[in-house]
Amino acid sequence: MAKILKQYKVTLEKFDPEESIIGSYPDNIGLRTKLGGHPEWIQGDETPICPTCKKEMSFIGQIDSLEHQSKNNPYSIDALSPDQEYMFGDVGMIFVFLCFDCLETSSILQFY
Repeated sequence: MAKILKQYKVTLEKFDPEESIIGSYPDNIGLRTKLGGHPEWIQGDETPICPTCKKEMSFIGQIDSLEHQSKNNPYSIDALSPDQEYMFGDVGMIFVFLCFDCLETSSILQFY
């Protein structure tokens, strides 16, 4: 059976695309979850191609290693704690993509 993770409520807020919503590395680790815009790649652009129509897929959002231990992160959990569930590799992110024409989805994991 798959592991059931604890739930977090997500609150969305529109913002000016010219403004930075996630700050700068490394103070932004754990705070980079977002919908839309452009992916904040860790290891370089890996935008997937739709397996059906062969077109580049659209970026939907990214999910950060939410509980990264840092003074700036309100969701911080001690790195040695068994309660830390949302750590993807070494402080990674999951990037989600969709082909709006074919309704195919893809996700990419990148980490440090």
